[in-house]
Amino acid sequence: MARASLAETRRVMVLEDETMIATLIKTIIEDQGWSVAGPFRTNRESLEWLEGERPDAALLDFNIADGNSALTAQRLRELGIPFIVLSGYPKSMARHEELQAAPWLEKPFSEESVIRALKEALEGCAQLREKVALRP
Repeated sequence: MARASLAETRRVMVLEDETMIATLIKTIIEDQGWSVAGPFRTNRESLEWLEGERPDAALLDFNIADGNSALTAQRLRELGIPFIVLSGYPKSMARHEELQAAPWLEKPFSEESVIRALKEALEGCAQLREKVALRP
């Protein structure tokens, strides 16, 4: 029953340019009963989508078809949307603040690590919103 209610409220944006990995991520998310926005292959595609839509969280590949995911990470940070970076590169390769500050999962990743990271990001965001709402 709880899974069905989460499915209605959880939408995860995926920015991943490798089709096989994008398909795997999509399956992992949908197996939780959540919906997927994308997968998008480029910053341009994800930023266009973000002009009119808002995910609950996002998974971003570091190295994508049009460079790295820093532009999308910056926009998500501005919107207050939690995100996790998935990459075959070490976190030390990230030169942008938004990427350096983000939770980072190295490829290959497990289904459990992806779900755990998403749940932690969503819970952290919910706690932050509660604190802000409680301020006088």
